[in-house]
Amino acid sequence: MNSKTILTFLLPLLLRSVIMPFPHSGEQNHHGSKTAYGGDYEAQRHWMELTLHLPISQWYKYDVSYWGLDYPPLIAYGSYAMGWISSKLVGEESVALFDSRGYEGPVHKAFMRSTVIFWDAFVYFPMVYLIAKRLGQGCHDRTLQICLGAMIQPSLVAIDNGHFQYNNVCLGLALGAFHFMTLADNIGVYDVFGSILFCLALNWKQMTLYYAPAVFAFLLGKCFRQKAGAEVLRSIAILGVAVISTFFTLWFPFYYYRQEPSESVLEVFGPILRRIFPFSRGLFEGKVANFWCVANIKPISIRERIPGNLQPLCALALTLTMMLPFCIPLFIIGRQNSSPAKKLKALLWGSVGTSLAFFLASFQVHEKVSHCVPLDYRRNPFLLKSHQVD
Repeated sequence: MNSKTILTFLLPLLLRSVIMPFPHSGEQNHHGSKTAYGGDYEAQRHWMELTLHLPISQWYKYDVSYWGLDYPPLIAYGSYAMGWISSKLVGEESVALFDSRGYEGPVHKAFMRSTVIFWDAFVYFPMVYLIAKRLGQGCHDRTLQICLGAMIQPSLVAIDNGHFQYNNVCLGLALGAFHFMTLADNIGVYDVFGSILFCLALNWKQMTLYYAPAVFAFLLGKCFRQKAGAEVLRSIAILGVAVISTFFTLWFPFYYYRQEPSESVLEVFGPILRRIFPFSRGLFEGKVANFWCVANIKPISIRERIPGNLQPLCALALTLTMMLPFCIPLFIIGRQNSSPAKKLKALLWGSVGTSLAFFLASFQVHEKVSHCVPLDYRRNPFLLKSHQVD
């Protein structure tokens, strides 16, 4: 490994390290409300706290008004692991149940910042290198240029390492999925592994759904490369088993460790799905500048012209319509005997297109300030035995 390669990977890490001392989202109650505390930093820290101390049946139910867990199960498992490490390295006070709310100790802040860099180094960077090496087409300098551009991408660094998020994990897993799905013409081991990686990305953050239509269209095209109907069904079944097995592995513990043995599947998974997809918040959000917000200005005022129960269907119809120009070519390319490089570029561009369609037209939701509460008076009934209400 030459010095140029080493610098290519060290510079993004150095950039992230320089950001570490600066303020994070909601630091010292910078969320703009006297009754709300913190931002995404506090949300992620709080998830470590609740997953570490509560049974899995309570992860998506515990005091949801205070930064309740609203990301898929894999990030919840990750929060548990990071919370356990924090309790050992930083101290139990950093993740003490309820009492650690708003905890911003300098050591714990350094730990939290380091967790993002860890995921960058061990998930995002390696997957970027896999993609860059193929796009570089054998030119080492070109490969390093692509790597550096992706690893210092301003918005990702600002959001993950500055504002505080873990988008790097689902992005890295998605890139890994794209890599393996485009290595061969026919459905095989590579596509199974790629499907598993993509399912892991979906279960880390629901944002990965932005790429799902592109992936679905491309893999469906690969399945239909087979001339015999039985072979088509066999290819679909192989991918289906990989997807179902991955989801089952990640979701089954919530049913197995449900709070009451009499709870049905819907009673167990319903609250989780409502947290992950909170459609009850409504289609229009003040913080999301998409098509619906633009169409709601006068004299159009589409919010007043379309009943609330029909708005999600309108969003779905418009999103699907905008995605078709990207999904149809991906289906065709999936059926063709084209080079792996062409397939990879098509899938990357296609995922950009479907992401844009989702961003502009889909039913978007966002946490609101009103969903946060004061630090000192909210208690979950599940914990009344261990906490006295003031």
